[in-house]
Amino acid sequence: MPTNKHRIAVNLDDEEFSELEAMADRHDVSLSWIGRQAVLEFLSRYRSQQMPLPLRIESRNTERL
Repeated sequence: MPTNKHRIAVNLDDEEFSELEAMADRHDVSLSWIGRQAVLEFLSRYRSQQMPLPLRIESRNTERL
């Protein structure tokens, strides 16, 4: 039975990437494994339509100013 797999791309700044890369190295897992776990946790947490997503339109760069 064939399985369909889909890919997504995520842009990270240098600090975010370095932190994830260090975490992956520390736990001997791939960055893609960490990404998949993050997506699964997000889906589990916000699957219920009663709980609103914590999304904002404003840019992260303006939050740091």
